[in-house]
Amino acid sequence: MGCEVSFRNVNQLINNVKGTTFFRCIVFSYSILYCGTPIVIDGLFSDWNDVSSHIDPEGDCLNSDFKDIKITNDSEFLFVYIDFYHGEFLMQDWNDFHLYIDVDNDHLTGHQANGIGAELVWNFGNRSGYFIIDDQQIPIMQNDIKLRIAPTITSGEFEIAIGLDSPGLTLDGDQQFLNGKIVLSEVNGGGDYIPDDEGGLNFIVSDDDQTLFEPISIERYDENNIRVLSYNTLNNGIIDIDRQESFKRIIKALDPDVIALQEHSEWDQVGDIIQSWFPNQQWHKSWTYRDLVILSRFQIIQDASMISSERTMVAELDTEEHLGGNLLIFNSHLSCCSNNDLRQDQVDEFSGSWRDWMLNGDGPFQIEVGTPFIHVGDFNFVGYREQVETLRDGNIVDESQFGNDFSPDWDYTDIVETFPQHTHKRMGYTWRNDESSFNPGKLDYIFYSDATITTGNQFILNSLALDELTLEYYGIEQNDTKNASDHLPLIIDIVSTNNLGTKGFETIPQSFAKYSNYPNPFNSKTNITYELTMQSTVEIIIVDLSGSIVRNLVKSSQSIGTHTVYWDGLNDKGEGISSGSYFKILTVNNEKFVDKMLFLK
Repeated sequence: MGCEVSFRNVNQLINNVKGTTFFRCIVFSYSILYCGTPIVIDGLFSDWNDVSSHIDPEGDCLNSDFKDIKITNDSEFLFVYIDFYHGEFLMQDWNDFHLYIDVDNDHLTGHQANGIGAELVWNFGNRSGYFIIDDQQIPIMQNDIKLRIAPTITSGEFEIAIGLDSPGLTLDGDQQFLNGKIVLSEVNGGGDYIPDDEGGLNFIVSDDDQTLFEPISIERYDENNIRVLSYNTLNNGIIDIDRQESFKRIIKALDPDVIALQEHSEWDQVGDIIQSWFPNQQWHKSWTYRDLVILSRFQIIQDASMISSERTMVAELDTEEHLGGNLLIFNSHLSCCSNNDLRQDQVDEFSGSWRDWMLNGDGPFQIEVGTPFIHVGDFNFVGYREQVETLRDGNIVDESQFGNDFSPDWDYTDIVETFPQHTHKRMGYTWRNDESSFNPGKLDYIFYSDATITTGNQFILNSLALDELTLEYYGIEQNDTKNASDHLPLIIDIVSTNNLGTKGFETIPQSFAKYSNYPNPFNSKTNITYELTMQSTVEIIIVDLSGSIVRNLVKSSQSIGTHTVYWDGLNDKGEGISSGSYFKILTVNNEKFVDKMLFLK
């Protein structure tokens, strides 16, 4: 994006661009790369696509091989993107990555690192750093530099934000940070560097106006949408008299229909409090499972624990009038912090329990096939990404204890992981504690069945970022979310429609009704049933994950009526296939329908 200029003298370049309005951020080594795309720190990276990068050569590392780095900024943050050739890492632990920024463009001052003199030094793995002023090292914490990193789980790429007004970049307020040099190292003083050449990457931060952030509305897109609020209230926060008024203002402004609380063991008392805040509507409350409770304007038909630790509960809500069927709400609060193995066991156990319930009806209570569901909570995902994937795509790690993998949606596909943003800031974190060594991160999640649910608005409320007009309109005070909890409230709206549960069937022609194959997963044969209401041309093939045809089952003109064919796990040569995922492609009169199936030996 942009052009290349052959400047090498930083001061000359700075003088040339002072007073201009088209520069936002410039990164260069021996060429100039112009950039300036606003970034959302949410663990999604498509907004970096138009930002130019510096590419590092492969194979020059100890264990962590930097691939590229990108830099840009808005009016509040300096943004840095880093990518690796191989492997996955946890940015706030298990590494010795060091960031060095020379903020005064003097290589003789500060900490010496690969040819630059860095005034700001940050060790990601130890979550500590310092800045240097007048030859003195001043320790800093993550909040001192407004450090934001995503994702909070292991990954091969990360996006980082540092406050432009932080003391590490302004030399404790002595200067406006306009330009600098940056170096990343694999370990302190060694390993892979990016850039490899001494002298660092030079960049210029513009002080011109940035692209304005368009706030996300707090309102429903449609007044009939069902609003679900997920909120970790930190140690029974709603009944804490010192925090209760903040919660009251927040929850009344959000006006939810369903509230899923974590860290709230006083179900009866909190139910009475919520009822008093909304006196004109009847609120229903579930039993409390460990520290989980669900409150709802809809009648709670049944509720139960889903796993042995009671760290996930489920409630069935009577939403027949609004949705054309009942709604399942799963609410989780998984083990915290470094308990990675225990947390993986918990998501494995849930996935196995949901598999047995969905496929065999073996659950805590009876539900209809195709019942819409949503899964919310404080999942404490601060370690391996596999924990997220287990919930999203049914990839169970300990199959010996919890059974086989499966696709957790009713159409045998993955469920959806949402990436909500703050309404008034380009951020996606849900937890923040300014006194902690850990920077803000995404600990709270929303997953949902897109086979059965259409969503409306979704967002994270951070009152610290709200403007005065919004605060006044909704009756919220600036520090309410900070005072209430270290977690932020998450909102997702479910579109009210009597066609819920029919997604994926909306384009099915009137001549045809299809049914998913059964059983699925299967280990000997599976039956594929469909109904034709007119003479139709039908083709059924089985393909593997690479798209190669494994078996041609049907290709013929068929009459009106119900038809069943079976697949016995053999290919066209009559040979047995390996265990794994396959796709059934059913074509009726040129309309294609795809379902995933799992074959187990």
